[in-house]
Amino acid sequence: MVSMPLNTHLSPFILKLVLIASFTLPVNLAVAGEASLTNTSATPSVSSSGVVDIGLQALLLTGQISSVQSQSFMVPKAGDAWRYQIQWMLPEGAVAEPGQTVVIFDKSQIANQIEQLEASLLRVTAQEQSLGIDLTSSVLQAKFDVKMQGSELEKSRLDADVPADYISAKDYAENQFNLMQAGSELSKAKQALKEVLDRQAASKAQLAIDRHRAQLELTQALHGLEQLELKAKIKGPVLYASDPWSNKKFAVGDTVQIGRQIATLPAMGELEVVAWVNEVDVDKIAVGTQVTLRLDSQSAKPFTGSIKGIGRQALKQPAWGQSNWFKVEVSFEADEDIKIIPGMSVLVSTGAVS
Repeated sequence: MVSMPLNTHLSPFILKLVLIASFTLPVNLAVAGEASLTNTSATPSVSSSGVVDIGLQALLLTGQISSVQSQSFMVPKAGDAWRYQIQWMLPEGAVAEPGQTVVIFDKSQIANQIEQLEASLLRVTAQEQSLGIDLTSSVLQAKFDVKMQGSELEKSRLDADVPADYISAKDYAENQFNLMQAGSELSKAKQALKEVLDRQAASKAQLAIDRHRAQLELTQALHGLEQLELKAKIKGPVLYASDPWSNKKFAVGDTVQIGRQIATLPAMGELEVVAWVNEVDVDKIAVGTQVTLRLDSQSAKPFTGSIKGIGRQALKQPAWGQSNWFKVEVSFEADEDIKIIPGMSVLVSTGAVS
């Protein structure tokens, strides 16, 4: 058959492959073992003091110069709207003085509301005055009717007191009837006066409530108008905040929902660095860990710092993906020749200063 000579011809070649494989396999295993030992020796270790020893690999974090004392500017809850447009902002980096306006929101909607409330207050006040005049007139008329019916009763009583011996029986009976009728009319007049007085009191109370409500709504609207103009309480540079979803800084013309922070005003006194560490790396640092800091604008001038606080709860940063991040606070001491201003970007490294 043809296959038998073919197998006889290939058998020496297969034998050579087997010999080569048996020779190289121990060598590869030895190299793999050496690499494993090398990686194990590079594993970071934690000292008894809690400071991470990362060897040749430094943990790098990005942070920002911040202030221990700062003022946040939030979109206020003013009026019925839930979003407001930024109409004006103090330029970023400009130093604001206490009492100086930093942010102004669009006031057109609440200004229109104030005009309507002012008109409503004027209408309620005019209605109160007009109705007050009408009610006063009705009370005076009712009092006059009571007085007139009282006079009629006295007159009828005098006629009824004439003895029957001096007048006819018909006149006597008529006088007695007139007395009863005058008494009834006086009772009706007194009841009408009571009803008018009650109606006057109720109307005045309701109008007072309406006027107070209109005044309160107007006062709240005026207060809301003042809230749409945010002023500085401390001295410091203005730093614009960023949208948490797009990571884009807020600017004039943006429409922002209420409660959102749009700017901060850090004090120039006690400064710190605020950085964020990923949840997978948080175990590599601890409070007291010494770090090296470099400003992006002055990277050739490193200075040292120390981690003074690590957040207890991880937070989402939508612009950074789905990972969780822990807040890291770093205290530092910089040389006088390093110009540090809140808002500057900082690179935080657990490696030594170089």
